[in-house]
Amino acid sequence: MRIPLSGDVAAKVEAKLAKFSRGWERLDLSPLRRATSFKILVLCEMLGGRTKAAKAAELSDNTLDNYRHGIKDPTFATLGLMAEKAGIASRYLGGEWSFEADSIRIDLFEPVGAMRFLPPPGLMDSPSQPYVHGYDEIRPSSAAAVAVIEDYWTRLGINPDIVTAFLAEGDSMVPTIADQTPFFVDTGDRDLADGGIYALRMENRLVIRRVQRLIEGGVQLLADNSAVYPSQKINPSLSAELEVIGRVRSAVVAC
Repeated sequence: MRIPLSGDVAAKVEAKLAKFSRGWERLDLSPLRRATSFKILVLCEMLGGRTKAAKAAELSDNTLDNYRHGIKDPTFATLGLMAEKAGIASRYLGGEWSFEADSIRIDLFEPVGAMRFLPPPGLMDSPSQPYVHGYDEIRPSSAAAVAVIEDYWTRLGINPDIVTAFLAEGDSMVPTIADQTPFFVDTGDRDLADGGIYALRMENRLVIRRVQRLIEGGVQLLADNSAVYPSQKINPSLSAELEVIGRVRSAVVAC
């Protein structure tokens, strides 16, 4: 697929690419983060430049510039919003983008078995989402579910042997993780990082919550569907008793 650019936008993308690629090389960005920075750069110019793009994405100029330089990764929601404003369907964010003859070429990846896997836009904060056809065929804790996107874990630097698949129940983490969709947990990462999403066992039931560390110690467990599910404070004395299954590294969406 190709997205044609106007002459003015194409010239700006080409100039920005020449400028920023030197910085990406200097920072020795991973291929995944470099690909994300390139997409941000292109979307910025399609939206009329950094200032207009920052306004459209509801970001500060500095934050957007960090994304272009590859210093930080955008959330999936931010990248999706920018794509939407630029008139690009979010399903194309998982493809490989390149600048070619005054247009953006987007190469989608070939099917793997009965499913299609497209690498994520980057290691997102919310977390990243692979696109998988037939995602409802994935079953919790199945080896096949993890193996079918093994290349995905390699790109994120995660050992697929310690990834476990679960099936979400309920809408507490909507829109990040929908009810009855698979999500994948890195059981090797159990240190509660601020802002991370974790699978936890509480009172003999599995819950998924975003973690907020508190200054006075302890943590706050947050549901993304906060309008329905209130936050829960875990005092320092109880934190040690909290059973952490692992960090949620991905949730699946259909495409």
